[in-house]
Amino acid sequence: MMKISRLTTCSDSEFSQIEKLINVLSTSCKANRKVVAEIMENKDTYLFVIRDDANNIVGMTTVCCFTIPTGRHASIEDVVILPEYQGIGLGRKLVQHALETLKATRLQYKVGLTSKPARIAANALYRSMGFVQKETNVYTLEI
Repeated sequence: MMKISRLTTCSDSEFSQIEKLINVLSTSCKANRKVVAEIMENKDTYLFVIRDDANNIVGMTTVCCFTIPTGRHASIEDVVILPEYQGIGLGRKLVQHALETLKATRLQYKVGLTSKPARIAANALYRSMGFVQKETNVYTLEI
């Protein structure tokens, strides 16, 4: 039975499992222990993990909540499942858990997420869950 929880502490073993997931997500990104600690300390950011029967982390996602003049927003980021666990609905369960957590706050959020076009299955999942693709440009700048 897979179980989802918010990560509030992170052992060396758990961090290694997070590193493995980040490598699945992107070969150009690296896990950072300090950043994971910051996420766990931030009351407006949730790091959700899904564990297998042996309590190993096999998937994760992060939810970031913020308020701007146009309202409350939440962003679902880095939804990733280990390849050997893909295709059995775990990504859907993680995203659904994130949405249910936001609903439980009784606050209204505009929820966004991004996904590379090449991630065909992920994009189909998000559309099937009611997310609507926006016609927009996304810009990034590292400082």
